[in-house]
Amino acid sequence: MQAERSGTPDFSEVDAYIAREMKRQRLPGLSLGIVQGDRILYLKGYGQADSSGRPVTPETPFGIGSIGKSVTAMAVLQLAETGKIDLDAPIQRYIPTKYNGAEFITVRQLLNQTSGFSQISTFSNTLSSINDPDQDALEKNAMSYAERFLKQTNQGEHSFRYSNANYVLLGYIVQQVSGQSYGDYVKEHIFSPLSMHDSYVTLDEAAEHGLATPYRRIFGYNVAYDGPYVYIPGDAPAGYLYSSAKDMSQYLTAQMNGGRFEDDSVLSSEGIRLMQTEPVPDTYAMGWMTGHINGMPVIGQPGGSVGFQAQTFILPEQQLGVIVFANVLDAIDASWPNKTHVITTTHIASGVINLLNEQPIGGSGLSMSQKYWLINILILILSAWLLYTTIRTAKRCLGPWNPDKSGQTELSIPFIAKIILDFAGLVIILLLSMTQIVPVWHIAEIYQPDLILWLKIMIVLLAMKGTMEIIRLIRSIRHEKTSKLKY
Repeated sequence: MQAERSGTPDFSEVDAYIAREMKRQRLPGLSLGIVQGDRILYLKGYGQADSSGRPVTPETPFGIGSIGKSVTAMAVLQLAETGKIDLDAPIQRYIPTKYNGAEFITVRQLLNQTSGFSQISTFSNTLSSINDPDQDALEKNAMSYAERFLKQTNQGEHSFRYSNANYVLLGYIVQQVSGQSYGDYVKEHIFSPLSMHDSYVTLDEAAEHGLATPYRRIFGYNVAYDGPYVYIPGDAPAGYLYSSAKDMSQYLTAQMNGGRFEDDSVLSSEGIRLMQTEPVPDTYAMGWMTGHINGMPVIGQPGGSVGFQAQTFILPEQQLGVIVFANVLDAIDASWPNKTHVITTTHIASGVINLLNEQPIGGSGLSMSQKYWLINILILILSAWLLYTTIRTAKRCLGPWNPDKSGQTELSIPFIAKIILDFAGLVIILLLSMTQIVPVWHIAEIYQPDLILWLKIMIVLLAMKGTMEIIRLIRSIRHEKTSKLKY
């Protein structure tokens, strides 16, 4: 590694790279931590934490998203090492439910995400639990997942399927077994011994201690978000914890040193090894996934929630760890369509690792400006076309009557089909917006509100065009009847 060979670590290249990527990807603020072995090599904050210009520091809390799953896994393994949880016991032992599936799903399967639960089915719970009080939200959400998934689960092997439901149920098991709330357990048994003093289990705590403002992108411009979906208390064990680059660097130190940080141990070396080992290659360990960066084996996990994104990587062979936080996230940050777990901070963390190993940084794809140029140009073209056709229809509908040269009525199957299509979008949008038939639609409204708003406007414009087509049809029929009477 460059830092090792030089003896005097020089992170100027890393700083220059971060500055360049922040500009390319329009990131308001970013925080970086680099760890090797049992020491923190580099900590730095970049950009602004909020609109006041408050600078990001290594102590600034960010939402850590799904990186928090490894925290939940650590809590479960701690309780397993004290004999309070049997990883291979059915979860019925720890969760008060009568559903048959609880007899066949084990704690280990939840940890490895091999329970058979699906992610898309969790979205309705996410949307419905935002107003639940913190102290009740986890239990309510866990029981809702139990009802949704466990009554349908049959005995047998299941392949890896990523689902927040697995880790919500694990968080509830921690709560049931320990006799403490999930948040209190994590603070006492993980955050405290690792000296993670800038880490929090609720939004209110994090906000009181300088949480970076979350942003969403609206047609390419960063806009602060203070809506309800920035924090889902019922999903806390799966993705709603808060931490800083400094604290997560200390957490990574424990992950790379057999569970030890300074004089404290949060888990045995065997427990850490188990956390980081996938039962089958290219699946899921316990809060971690494996992969490669320029041929180098890595353990890592991306994290995302509304307005926050993060990526952490560990290179076991080098005992090197990197954590990157940023305070903006939209769906456009993901690498669509096949690698939605690869986000902007994933590319940046990979680039930092490549720099430290004197490897080519590699392309990070289009910049955010380029992405939005393409999107906005497409939006402009489609909007102009639809506006033109609507105005043209309005002139033909509301202006002086000008019958077709053929003199025939426009009441035909193609014409009726066109009118139906004009209204179909409105019906579909109303159905999606007013029901939970397709929960992913509501998630899209949260994570990419600009494009969804534009789509709704276009759908309304189409419906207006369809209405005018109906008026035009009625005028055509009346004109034809009047013409027949004259003759």
